[in-house]
Amino acid sequence: MAALTVSLALVLAGCGTATAVDQPEPAPRRTSAQSALIGRVTKALDATFTAEYTWSEGGTVTVWAADDGTWRVDVPDWALGGTVDVTVAWTTGGFFQCAANRCVKLAGITGEIPRAFDPHVQQPFVAWLPQLLDRHLPFAVSQEGDCFTLTPNTVVVDTPIPAGEWCLDQSGTILSVASGAFGTLELAAPPTAAAGTVELPGEITDEEPLGRKAPEEPSPSVDPSATPSPGASGTPSPDPSGTPSPSPTPSPSATAGE
Repeated sequence: MAALTVSLALVLAGCGTATAVDQPEPAPRRTSAQSALIGRVTKALDATFTAEYTWSEGGTVTVWAADDGTWRVDVPDWALGGTVDVTVAWTTGGFFQCAANRCVKLAGITGEIPRAFDPHVQQPFVAWLPQLLDRHLPFAVSQEGDCFTLTPNTVVVDTPIPAGEWCLDQSGTILSVASGAFGTLELAAPPTAAAGTVELPGEITDEEPLGRKAPEEPSPSVDPSATPSPGASGTPSPDPSGTPSPSPTPSPSATAGE
């Protein structure tokens, strides 16, 4: 019995408590640039705000993203050769262009702004941003800080949105957008509270919208009823009868005196 007790004690001694070995924590999974961009774009799509952006083409672009989903973008010096400020907006009535206190409807609520009247600076906020959620976009995405560069694949001829650089902070605020379509927009100051809905800055009229180009100056017209005045060129006017006037005959007294 004593031998059995000793043997059991030896066995238990050999089965001492196992020592826990610290396992290295797995390295955090690295988020790809495209995944990081998609995460920030998702937040940006939910944002409502009023913000001013400095435009590389000159002036300040004001963006209104209202609580009810309507939007408005004020664009300085765009129409008629850069002499008229315009506003493009989407409301429950459709797409509008406004200038000089009048607004013209461009398209219905499900339409689109015609190319001739599209300043493009509104596109990043209302059309291009949702497309950045598509993981199959034909772009290589690289990241540096808060900025993401979209470079088209060499096999792609036409891309659904222009290549360029997007800068968004982690809350989804668009800090800047650079594109060959319109230049560069840079946030001028922190965004302020959004409006409840967008109001058009003018009365709706049936006039024609304004294009980018300056109007052509009319050519000077010639009045067909206007005729040169007699002697205007310094040349004596011909006798209306067409017969040359006779030379004057010297008087007899003048002849006698010679």
